[in-house]
Amino acid sequence: MGLFDRKSKSDQQRAANSTSQYAGMRVEVMNTLDQMIFVGRMSSPWEGGLEITPITVPELDRIHEYDVNMRGYQESAQKAVHMRGRLTASGANAWRVKNFEVTGRENDRAFYRQEMAADGDITPFRGTNPYAMPCKVLNVSAGGVCIQVDETFRRGDKLLLRSDIFEGKTLPPLVCTVRRVTKRRIGYEYGCEFADLTPATEDMIAKAIMEIQLKRMRRE
Repeated sequence: MGLFDRKSKSDQQRAANSTSQYAGMRVEVMNTLDQMIFVGRMSSPWEGGLEITPITVPELDRIHEYDVNMRGYQESAQKAVHMRGRLTASGANAWRVKNFEVTGRENDRAFYRQEMAADGDITPFRGTNPYAMPCKVLNVSAGGVCIQVDETFRRGDKLLLRSDIFEGKTLPPLVCTVRRVTKRRIGYEYGCEFADLTPATEDMIAKAIMEIQLKRMRRE
């Protein structure tokens, strides 16, 4: 490998790890076992620096440092970004990210998915007389949901989901677009992407997922 090849790869790595491009990105912060510990928003308040301000309340001792993995979605590149670093307390509420490194990029949103088995119903946006049909919610993330239902749909179909996904939290009906279809022995599984979520609803979903994850971590 020549000098210019080494320089090119070094420049690419520096560009990938530049912190300013991630300012404003919402990220899911996980421990090294990939258990989600909080959801936050990144900022770059000083040259070369990076902070995360929590959206959900992390159960972390602020006198310690923590090795973490992070996942976010970069709208400009339309790619999920996988990162890692070391958290240390910064100011009254934020966490500084030391040893920041981008570990990969993928062509999907790669949100953390919370397994569940919740009842609900879906109404397809098609036909002149749409009707609601029962479904089972198998998992949910900040970006979408996986449902099981007997009815046949196609990729690109839009569905309106109503479900008490999170106990004690009232979510508005959620518009979903079918992105993945899997035939099962009984019925079908549909991987759906949420459409047109408001920031408030996105944060509500992220906080509810975080609460479920924390409860499960306490039981383990």
